[in-house]
Amino acid sequence: MKTSLRYQLFLYVFIGLAIILISMSYSLYTSMRMQDMMDRQFETERFFQELQQDVLDIQEPFLDFLSSRSSKALSTLLMESQKLRQVIPSTYPIHHDPVELKKREVFSLLTSYLDLMDEAIQFKRGRAIEEYTQLYETMANLNAYISSQIDQISLHGFREQMSVYEGFVRTSRSLQFWNLILVLSAFMFSILLMLLSMKKITDPMDQLSQMAGELAGGNFSVEDIHVDSVEEVHQVVEAFNGMKNDIRQYIAELTRQKEIEQHYMDERLRNLKMEQLLKRMELYTMQAQMNPHFLFNTINTGVQLAIIEDADKTAEFMESLAEFLRHNMREKKFIVPLRHEVDGLWAYISILRIRFPKTLELNLDVGEELLDTCSIPSMVLQPLVENSVIHAFKGMDRKGLIDVVISREAHLLKCVVRDNGIGIPPEKASSLLRHTTREPEYSSKVMGLENVIQRLYFFYPNQEDIIIIASEPGAGTEVTITIDTREEPCIQL
Repeated sequence: MKTSLRYQLFLYVFIGLAIILISMSYSLYTSMRMQDMMDRQFETERFFQELQQDVLDIQEPFLDFLSSRSSKALSTLLMESQKLRQVIPSTYPIHHDPVELKKREVFSLLTSYLDLMDEAIQFKRGRAIEEYTQLYETMANLNAYISSQIDQISLHGFREQMSVYEGFVRTSRSLQFWNLILVLSAFMFSILLMLLSMKKITDPMDQLSQMAGELAGGNFSVEDIHVDSVEEVHQVVEAFNGMKNDIRQYIAELTRQKEIEQHYMDERLRNLKMEQLLKRMELYTMQAQMNPHFLFNTINTGVQLAIIEDADKTAEFMESLAEFLRHNMREKKFIVPLRHEVDGLWAYISILRIRFPKTLELNLDVGEELLDTCSIPSMVLQPLVENSVIHAFKGMDRKGLIDVVISREAHLLKCVVRDNGIGIPPEKASSLLRHTTREPEYSSKVMGLENVIQRLYFFYPNQEDIIIIASEPGAGTEVTITIDTREEPCIQL
């Protein structure tokens, strides 16, 4: 049964580390126990050694005080005396052990020694020289005796600790030896397990390396590899076998796929040419649409003027009309210089000023520097002005106003046609701005503003806000065309 390499490595490493950890923990535990035992054994000896040193040190300030009666020496003497009284047990149990009896005797003699010291201090203050001199000699002898008794107690304790220490050393050495054996065994066991795991990986890897060499030489008919290894390596081998078979099948199909791809590319090219042709036909159809009512109205106006007015004004009107018609029929390009579009718009405005001299005011504002440096789709401004003339002033009793402003901000060319008419309902404006794909039989109905909108969408498909309609009922309409001059229109001809 195949097992996971991760599981095997985890198990082997865990077992080895567990053995090492247990052995080291046991070694640490036993060492700490033995150290605690030794600390308790030496605690009494350290106490009596410190007590002996304190007893010897108190003689110096005592002698200094008796010799000079110094207040500093007295202060030091009292502090040392208080320190010694604090270490003396208040009660000490009676034992039959000689060492314990010596300890009891030392504490009793130390108490007597301190009492004699207090008495000598009183004699010194009373200037009883003979009395405190005798007490000092007695106390010196008692101090030496107490020190000798402490030495005997320490010597006896040291002899006992030596036997205990020898046992501690033997036990510690034995424990360290077995701990070393345990650690080395765990290490060798872990290494053995890892070598076994590595062998299960390296053998299949060698076979994979040989197969990779065959595949690099172009031999894809080599037999599949079959190994009994860990789960991860088995999956890699199976994946490698599958990859080899897939490559062999892929190479066998390359020629056929190339033929299919070439056929597909030829067909796609033909479809693109046909689609381009259809778009051009649709564009020609949309651009060829003009409102015939305008032509009839203007000709009728010219006839009326010829009857009721002088010939000069009629000539001016007919000249403007002729210029406008020549402008529309002369240029067949989709994208034209801004000057060409503005010239046609001026001709159209001249006609409107003659037709509506009192009821309509038209203004055109364009910078001279833009006329020859910017391009614009043909016939986009005149239909917007015409749309305002036809629809914006119905039922309105005030003078109509149409402003055309052309400006440039950085790389954006803005063309604004603004009127003070009755406005466009919001739902109508939204309907006009919707992208539509017209059927051929419906294309003839695409007039004026909608014609301009769809042509702009066609020329600039990547500019979502190329045209915006801002209108409120009774407050007029503003149509803004914003062209990014950095982007080429999809059709240049």
